[in-house]
Amino acid sequence: MTYIDVFEYIGVAAFAICGAMAGIDRGADIFGVLFVAVITALGGGVIRDMMLGHLPPRMFSSFAYIGVAIFFGLLVFLDAYIRTEKYRKHQAELDSLVNIFDALGLAVFTVTGMDIAIAQCALENPVLLVLLGMTTGVGGGMVRDVLIDVMPAVLRKRIYAVASMAGGIVYYVLLRLGVAGFLSAIVAMAVIFTLRILATVYKWNLPKVKQ
Repeated sequence: MTYIDVFEYIGVAAFAICGAMAGIDRGADIFGVLFVAVITALGGGVIRDMMLGHLPPRMFSSFAYIGVAIFFGLLVFLDAYIRTEKYRKHQAELDSLVNIFDALGLAVFTVTGMDIAIAQCALENPVLLVLLGMTTGVGGGMVRDVLIDVMPAVLRKRIYAVASMAGGIVYYVLLRLGVAGFLSAIVAMAVIFTLRILATVYKWNLPKVKQ
């Protein structure tokens, strides 16, 4: 198992937790919660693989990813089901926790998405690589938001896709400069994670038309 594989499992777990919590908040039953958890965790990778022409998508060739997503989605559901009152009482703290997992998942999947694209396309097309990294990071969340009937977070949330692209550019530049892959990945993920957390804490937003 490579460090990229480890990162991918971390990303799957983080996004599965986010997806499960979103499903619970929208009143989904256990199947709905697990389905949203899996889609959130793996949807971006499916979109990336389809863009790369890798069919069937990787999630169907390694069921370990689906297993990890279901496991963590089920943990969240059982915790909310068994401790409903405490779960609702600590909603604010849970929202902060979700934001941390979301930032972690975005960071991990941006880098791993680019790494998979690099393995197929090398370093010859930086625009494609950064785009595929961003798609891996935000794709699952976009599908999740459509399923639960809310405006996709990537179109409204503080510095979301921009953070992914920034980290993707950093990763590409470091690799081009000959920096070791593991170190490049850590630095790029740190950039994405930090931007997302700072954007939340300091309420950084891109310009938009006031309603």
